[in-house]
Amino acid sequence: MDTLAVEKAKELNRRHPGLSFPVDMEQLAYAEGCALLNWPFTGPVKEVKRGRWIGLAQGLNDVERRHLIAHALAHHLLHSGNQLSFHDWQKATLHKQEREAEECAAHILMPEEELAKLDNVAIWEIAEYFGVPEELARQRVTEFATDTEIIRWQSPM
Repeated sequence: MDTLAVEKAKELNRRHPGLSFPVDMEQLAYAEGCALLNWPFTGPVKEVKRGRWIGLAQGLNDVERRHLIAHALAHHLLHSGNQLSFHDWQKATLHKQEREAEECAAHILMPEEELAKLDNVAIWEIAEYFGVPEELARQRVTEFATDTEIIRWQSPM
């Protein structure tokens, strides 16, 4: 777990109390000063973040779009500068930033307090409730779980 990524997500959720689920990521991004652009990307590129601008590929489904906006917003909260890199020597830093952004996005989309309300449900149910990809829901309850969550989940009821 990356403490900074989780704390940035918690700060965001405190600034915007009363979020409903699935989170309206477009509204949240605008509230945080970001602007969204639909862009006809080609190839594997689906999202780019530069300054306050978040570029999203056209034709994304709602789940993927929400996830990519949360990921870009996480970069906005955690990292400064250009998130694109073409230099081999920057791969380790880029990988670390991508992992931090993904963890922060998971906590933005699935906050600890709201996740606690879903007691002992399947991953697909978590994904459906929060409107996220199943893989992100799986990551959220495994590698992105907080220490508090792990303790709560491991203690007998």
